[in-house]
Amino acid sequence: MAAGGITVKLNSTNLPLDPMLPPTFIVELRFHSHYRKLLRTLEGNLIEIEAYPISPTSFVRYRIQPHRRHLFVEPLCKSYLDVIFSSVVHNDSLRDLLSRRIASFLVFLVRRQPFLGYYVVADSEFTHEDLIEGYANDLTMIIDEEHQEVVQRGASSSALNKLKEQRFFAKQGDDDDRLSDDCVICLEELSNSEVALTKLTCTHIFHEQCILDWLKAQNSCPTCRRELED
Repeated sequence: MAAGGITVKLNSTNLPLDPMLPPTFIVELRFHSHYRKLLRTLEGNLIEIEAYPISPTSFVRYRIQPHRRHLFVEPLCKSYLDVIFSSVVHNDSLRDLLSRRIASFLVFLVRRQPFLGYYVVADSEFTHEDLIEGYANDLTMIIDEEHQEVVQRGASSSALNKLKEQRFFAKQGDDDDRLSDDCVICLEELSNSEVALTKLTCTHIFHEQCILDWLKAQNSCPTCRRELED
């Protein structure tokens, strides 16, 4: 019998204050997927037969624009988060859960200390379980079953190597207006001439190491979701 569940854990830290700027809010979504096979004996005891991650942990960060009004009203905050999460979280139920939980958490933080900025991390744990009914002495037979191959969701090694060959630096692309933006993965500036950059086929630009780490876990552009081709 197959089953599954989702748990969301939230934590936060204060961000350094700049008296010349309004408070900054950063929300990081982390996604973890695991598989578990359980045996339930006739006595009702659950024995874990095996457990492993289905895919590498993936993450995305958002910098919340400092429009304070929606951070004090939970329905407005939820609607705002639902819109910005829609580019990454395509499952409506999951997006609704994350938006609701994080909105409630942000409103609580802002009302408690309205002059501080926060870095909020939401860890989403997806657990896929197979529950097997039987005797405890069935354990040996189950352990000897051949494991199914885990499907890799990241980009292939050949695609990543081709991407490395296209690196460039900000000083080589001063005429590109997009270098005035931030890398959407790490939220740091793209215009630093000492840091290697990479442009995907969809023309979105990232720090080279940021996008390589991202593509190892998720074979698509974090901005437009277009897949990287071999």
